[in-house]
Amino acid sequence: MNMIPVPRIAPALLAVLLALPGQSAQAAIQTREENMANPRGWSAIAGMDPRAVREVARTLPLSENAVDDQPWCDRKAELERTLRHDFGESKVASGGEGTTLWGSQVMGTWTVVFERPDATSCVIASGIGFSDGTNPEVFFVKAGLNG
Repeated sequence: MNMIPVPRIAPALLAVLLALPGQSAQAAIQTREENMANPRGWSAIAGMDPRAVREVARTLPLSENAVDDQPWCDRKAELERTLRHDFGESKVASGGEGTTLWGSQVMGTWTVVFERPDATSCVIASGIGFSDGTNPEVFFVKAGLNG
C-alpha cells in the first residue's frame, strides 16, 4: 500500500488558515483563481515579523534538537528535499540577506527560506497563491521582506 507522506509544515499552514484574525475558517478558504490573484503569506512564528524571524533563525538549532517551538530549521539539503518532495516546490529566486523563495505552480504554495553559512536553512514564511507568472518580489513583500 502506497502512503503519501504528510508534509512537516503543512499542519502549521493549515492552523494559520483556520485561525486568520477576524475571519472564520470558511472565509479563509478561497478558490485557486482567488489565491493566484491575491497571494497570501504568514510568518513562521505567529505574530512575529518575518524579518525578526530571520534574525532569530541565525542561531536556532535544528528543529529535531529544539527545546521550544521554533521555525522549521534543518540541514539545507533535507529542507530542500522536503520542499521538493512534499510540496512540489523549486527554488524560484534569491532575495536579500540570505533568503530564497521556493514555489510550486502545481500546489500553489510558496516558502521563504533563510539559508545560513553553516548549511542550515530555516523556513521564515510561507503562503498560498504562487504562480510562475508573478514577480518573485510580490512574495518577498507578502512575507514582510523586501527581497
